[in-house]
Amino acid sequence: MPSNSKLLNYLSDKTGNMTILAAGSLTVIMLAVGAAIDISDLASHKSSLQDATDSAVLAAVISGETDIDKLTNIAREAFDANFIASGNESIANFNLVLAEDGELSLETQLEKPTLIMSAMGMDKHLVSAEAASYMVSSMPIDIALVLDRTGSMAGPNLAGLISAATDFISSLDSGDRDVRVAIIPFSDYVNVGVNNASERWLDLSGVGPEGSEVSCVMEDLSSSSCLATGLFGPPPSGSSSSGATSSSGSCTTSTRSTSSSGSTATSSSTTCSGASTGGGSGGTTMSWRDVSVSPSGAYCTASSNTQDVSTSLVEACVPVDANENWFGCVGSRGTPDNTRSGYDGRKVPPIYNRTCGQPMTELTDNLGKARREISNLTASGSTYIPAGLQWGWRALTPSDPFDAGGESDRKKLLILMTDGQNTVSQNGAEHSGNDYAEANDLTQALCNEIKSASIELATVSYSNGGMASADGAMLSGCASSESLYFLANDTKSLLDAFSKAVNKTNEIRLVR
Repeated sequence: MPSNSKLLNYLSDKTGNMTILAAGSLTVIMLAVGAAIDISDLASHKSSLQDATDSAVLAAVISGETDIDKLTNIAREAFDANFIASGNESIANFNLVLAEDGELSLETQLEKPTLIMSAMGMDKHLVSAEAASYMVSSMPIDIALVLDRTGSMAGPNLAGLISAATDFISSLDSGDRDVRVAIIPFSDYVNVGVNNASERWLDLSGVGPEGSEVSCVMEDLSSSSCLATGLFGPPPSGSSSSGATSSSGSCTTSTRSTSSSGSTATSSSTTCSGASTGGGSGGTTMSWRDVSVSPSGAYCTASSNTQDVSTSLVEACVPVDANENWFGCVGSRGTPDNTRSGYDGRKVPPIYNRTCGQPMTELTDNLGKARREISNLTASGSTYIPAGLQWGWRALTPSDPFDAGGESDRKKLLILMTDGQNTVSQNGAEHSGNDYAEANDLTQALCNEIKSASIELATVSYSNGGMASADGAMLSGCASSESLYFLANDTKSLLDAFSKAVNKTNEIRLVR
């Protein structure tokens, strides 16, 4: 039996144990280092493969070819020029697909042996990449035409605008591209349409409640007081019963009533002697428009714009129990909501007792309808560019007010056209101030916000046959790039500006 000292010496001798532990630890460390090397090498190849796949798709799209076999050859040549596989690597998949909507997509896959991890039974890696782009002029696009309809546009300017814009929309309608267009005529205000009276984003609380009666009269606007204020008084005394008549200036006025919970009113008319010619001889017959009935009340729409001609007639409609009259015009929310497009619980204020041109047209793929709306443009009012920008932006935004086109793969383009500078500024909810510098600052702020929302912004300074008075520096600064700012001094150059704005937004980019 060994002595105690020898036993203790034997038990304390750990040389062999340490050798075994060291060997085991070294194996784990080597495997971990090997895995790290493999993973690093894999990441490097993944990046290179993705770059080559991106380049291949873009080369095919730029080529202008449409045949899938030719496109595949072009893409493969570009891919091979940017990715060189080593002797023990191979391309396991190279699949180019041209979809019906014009999207060209490419999937690639690299089969690559592992360096160290094969010792653990993992002898190869598969590395994948994917890229896609739209063929030139194939990507779906939404276009908001924000068009100046102020008083200075009357005459040749408006005629040229109508001609250029209708031809432009016709050109969009001639191809197979998926196109939607919104029309936003603006002056000092924008008309969002009385059909939106019940929308939650509109703060239309001052008009008659549901079930209230609305009395409509044909107002003669030849008096200076009406023209100066743009206001309509309540219906003449005794005119609230259906079929009654009363005298309003030089007009014999027929009136009618309707209820938002009642039946649809029928058409009638009034004849005014000489009202449309400033008191000259002859008569003018104006027809009633349909009364618009909504859950929040009943309203009538204007039958002609009060600002178009100094002696025009308008159908003035007032809820019997409220001395306020809404024709679709809206003002601005306070700061900072006046630089935001979304509803977010902050309602838009209506502007009562005045008109501001025809209603805007929300995004539509009915380009025939868009052309018709363009042909009905009129000119009147002062210039407040932020109003046009606010509603052009909203027309393209996938949230309230209009929930327009939320698809991320649609190009979005806003074209702002004006012949002048800001001549009013925001004053509370109204646009009746005279701080032009403030209006210009807000214009620039809105342009910046629109561009940051991934919307291409083109600007056009326009005058048909003369020099536009628009602020060129401000418009140039608003545009997404120098190439998207245009000067147009006739109908042809305006049409060219619209078309070039679309073509420049066709610059090829990857969508994934």
